[in-house]
Amino acid sequence: METGNFLEPNEGWAVRGEELVRLQHLLELARQAHRTELSQEKRDEIRERVLARLDAVEARRRRVRVVVAAVSGALLAGLVLTFVVSRGARRSLLGAR
Repeated sequence: METGNFLEPNEGWAVRGEELVRLQHLLELARQAHRTELSQEKRDEIRERVLARLDAVEARRRRVRVVVAAVSGALLAGLVLTFVVSRGARRSLLGAR
């Protein structure tokens, strides 16, 4: 993780002079060792893979929404049909008396 060179007012090391210069040089070497510069082609490739993955996730999400909507509609239709049939059966029983 890159944290930069910023130190809080009360932070620091108890080194001075040449030791401090040497320590700062070592820290800069360590920072540079972990930096990886990517070529424009590699960045474009990574960007395309990320966008393709996002498109795939969004397509899956849409499919799930369609299935959930279809199942919800079928359940609602079944509930309404059950209500209508049971109400009609009650009326026919009441009318038969």
